[in-house]
Amino acid sequence: MKTAFKMTLAAAAAALAMTSVQAASVSLYGSISTGVVVTGTDKLTTAGAIDQDRTTTTSMENAWYGDTIWGLTGEEELGNGWKVGFTLENSYESDTGALDGDLFGSQAYLKVTNDVVTVAAGNIGALDSAGGDFDLVGGFDPLEAAFGVGGMGAFATRDATYTNAFVLSVAPVDGLTVSAMGSFGDDDSTYEWDKNDHYYALGALYENGPLAVGLTGSMNVYDSAKQVVGAKAPDNSYAVTFGASWDFEVVKPMFMYQHTDKNQAFQDVPFEKGIKTDSFLLGATAPLGNGSLMASAQYLKITEKTSGDDGKAFILGVAYAYNFSERTALYMGATYAQGSDGLDKDLSATDTQDFKDFRGNYNGYQFGVGLNHTF
Repeated sequence: MKTAFKMTLAAAAAALAMTSVQAASVSLYGSISTGVVVTGTDKLTTAGAIDQDRTTTTSMENAWYGDTIWGLTGEEELGNGWKVGFTLENSYESDTGALDGDLFGSQAYLKVTNDVVTVAAGNIGALDSAGGDFDLVGGFDPLEAAFGVGGMGAFATRDATYTNAFVLSVAPVDGLTVSAMGSFGDDDSTYEWDKNDHYYALGALYENGPLAVGLTGSMNVYDSAKQVVGAKAPDNSYAVTFGASWDFEVVKPMFMYQHTDKNQAFQDVPFEKGIKTDSFLLGATAPLGNGSLMASAQYLKITEKTSGDDGKAFILGVAYAYNFSERTALYMGATYAQGSDGLDKDLSATDTQDFKDFRGNYNGYQFGVGLNHTF
């Protein structure tokens, strides 16, 4: 019995040691962000009838600034400078503990890489999404695509993620990254290639000293409509995004512009008739004390393709993040949005109704404070 017991202990120790060796190249990472946010929405009317009363709410918000995620990442050396690696990342709700969608819906990809080339495949954030490891434009938003509509709230492609996707990223010279991305389809169905939706994108980011410039072009193909016999697919949509910044050390001004055409959605809001958008952002960051001050102004013009009717919105955002340490920051911020034309809070009987249910996002304010911790 003693011999068997000793052998069992030895086997357990060996298994633990093997597990430790195998896990040596795997890292757990993440962040948690929780804050208290006050949200005020204007009263919305159409031809004098109230669509939504004025409201003011106070709530605990998850990831109002910063991410609430956890993930696993790892790499193995293959030799001759090549590595194989992976990233599995999950978003969750820190205020409720609930998972946010799929288990690894934030990112999940396998990659092969060296100092110049990276090839990745899986569930990947778009090149023009301001999210994920392969984004090329998020660095031109002072508010980091956070603080509600304050961070890239005027940009149609914010937070876009595509499954069954691949990325080729090349760094031919120091400071330059050129990337191409495509998706095999939104699902794993058995339909032919030309009966699935696809995303294609090409972009570049150049960073040299204080200068940074980024440009992306993307296209969505909506062929899943062809899965219904006799149905016609919507026209392909296009997006072009440009960003630039210059770091003067005391202040870093930033500019972004995006044009989209024939889009079937604005962020996560569907528009089946198709829309065209023009989005502008002008902002800056500046070091202040032991933190960073962030501010931006955005302008959105959205046009319904069939009718040609417009909606417009103006967004202001200001925020400050104070660093207690390298991993913990206290943040506070405020945003204000006002719509006009088709996004006006008060629509007449003759105004366009195309964006009627979309107005709530662009008529109101938010302010809040919270804590973000990374690990």
